[in-house]
Amino acid sequence: MTAQDDDFEIKSLAFMNWLSSQQGATISPAIILADFRAQNQGRAVIARSDIPEGSTLFSIPRTCILSVENTGIKAQVPEIADLDRWVALIVAMMAEDRQGSRWTEYFDILPKKFTTPMFWTEKELKELAGTTVLDQLGKEEAEATYRDVVMPLIKKHPKVFEGVDQSLEAYHRMGSIILSYSFDVEKEPKDDDDEEIDVKVDEDEDVTKLTEAESDEEEEEEEEEEEGGGVSENAMQIDEEDHEVEEVIEDDDDEEDTFLKAMVPLADMLNGDSDLCNAKLFYSKDNLEMRAIKPIGSGEQIYNTYGDLPNADLLRRYGYTRFGKTKNDVVEIATQLAIDSAAVNLSELHLKKRMDFMLEYDEQQDEELLDDSIQITISTAAIPTSALLLTYILQLKPSSFRDLRKQGFEALSLIPRKSLKSGEQQDLWLKILKKKLETYNTDVVTDENLILEIKSSENFNLRNAIEVRLSEKRILEMAMKKVQDWKIKSKSKEFISRPSKRARMA
Repeated sequence: MTAQDDDFEIKSLAFMNWLSSQQGATISPAIILADFRAQNQGRAVIARSDIPEGSTLFSIPRTCILSVENTGIKAQVPEIADLDRWVALIVAMMAEDRQGSRWTEYFDILPKKFTTPMFWTEKELKELAGTTVLDQLGKEEAEATYRDVVMPLIKKHPKVFEGVDQSLEAYHRMGSIILSYSFDVEKEPKDDDDEEIDVKVDEDEDVTKLTEAESDEEEEEEEEEEEGGGVSENAMQIDEEDHEVEEVIEDDDDEEDTFLKAMVPLADMLNGDSDLCNAKLFYSKDNLEMRAIKPIGSGEQIYNTYGDLPNADLLRRYGYTRFGKTKNDVVEIATQLAIDSAAVNLSELHLKKRMDFMLEYDEQQDEELLDDSIQITISTAAIPTSALLLTYILQLKPSSFRDLRKQGFEALSLIPRKSLKSGEQQDLWLKILKKKLETYNTDVVTDENLILEIKSSENFNLRNAIEVRLSEKRILEMAMKKVQDWKIKSKSKEFISRPSKRARMA
C-alpha cells in the first residue's frame, strides 16, 4: 500500500468516526466505506454482511447536512440570501472548506479532481463537438457568475473568507461537487411520516426532459383501424401505458421555498445506477435515512440512483458513462436550427407573426413548441409532435396561416399527427437531421471502430466522449430512417379551415 493509498483509507476512517460522533447519527455495522478508485468510482459503500430488505443502513440528523442554513453564513454574509440557492451553497462551501470547520473531515473525502467535462482540456472537449454535453456545459456562464457575483461578495467580507481558497478553481470544484453529490431536501415535511426523498441534482442547469413522441408503429396501427372503420385516437396524444415519461420537477420559486439544496454526508458516497439500485433515501422531520429496498448480499456494492439519465447527462454531471447502456439516451437538436431551416421563405415580419402565435400557444396550452431544444429519444427515434407542429406552422402559406390563427389554438391542437407528415415536412426533417449529423467531427463507422480500440483504463475521457457522440449519431440515423419511411398520402396538405356553425347548419 502506498502512502497515498494509506492517506485515502485514513481520511475515510476519520470521516466515518466524525459522522458517528454527530448527535443523532447512526451507521449500521453492516456497511463500510470502500476504495473503488480502480473502477473509476472513487469511494463506494459496500455491505460487510447480508442486509435484509427494509434495513436502515444509516440515519443522518438534519442538523448534520451541509446547507446554507446550517453553516450560519447568512448571519455573516446577509447578501447570500439574494443569491439563487445553487450559487449560495457554492459560496457557503467555499467559506467552510478551511481548517477548524465543523465539516473538515467531510471535505477531506470529497473529490479534489473530476472527470467531468468542466475540467477537460480544450483538446478533449473537441471530442464532444456536436453533442448535448458541449451545448449544456455552461462553463462561460459559471465563470461570469464567479467574476461578477461571487468575487465582489468575497471582497466585501474579507474576514469571513480569510484563509479560504478563493480561486476560480475552488469555485468550479464546489460547483462540481454540488452537481455530482447534492440532494434537494424538503425543508418542512408535512408530518412525521417518512417519505421518499426526491433526489434531484443541478436544478439550475438545463435538465434533460425525455419528451416522448408517438412511435410510427402505433400511428400505422391507428391508420389501419381508421381505414377499417374504427375510430382513430387523436394522433397527437401519448399513450402513457406504452411510454415511460421521465417526470422532471421544474426549478421555480415555489420549489426554492420548499426544498434545501444540501450535501448529505455518506448518502452522497453511494454510487448511482438505475439498474442496480438497492437503496433509497427517506426523510422525516428530524432525520434522513438510507434504507435497503431489496436484500443486499455480503460484499455487494450499495447503489442509489440518479434517475434514468442519458449518458450525456451522466458524463456532464458525474463524469462517467454506462458503457454500452444507451436505453435512456437522447439527442437534442437546437430549435433554432429547425426554425432557420423551415422559415427560409418567410419575411422577417411574417416570421415574427408566426413566432408570436406559437409563443402565445405555448403559454396558454402549456406546450413547448419553442423550447430551446428538440429531443429525440432512442426508444422511439420519432420526431416529437411539438417539433412537427413547429415546422408545419412555419411552412404554411400566408392564407392558411391566417385561417389557422382565426380558428385559434383549439384547431391547432386537433390536427392529427399523421396530417403533419407531408412531403415538404419529410424533405425538411431529413435536411434538419443531416445538418445536425454534420456538427460531429466523426461518423458512426469511425466511432464504432474507435470504441473497440480504446481502453477506458488508458483514456477514460475519450472513451466517454465516443460513447456519448456515437449514441447520439445512431439516434439521428434511426430518426432519418423513420422519416424516410413515413406513409405520406399526399405531397402537401395545407391547413384547411373548418366550416362555420352557420355554414354547417345550412
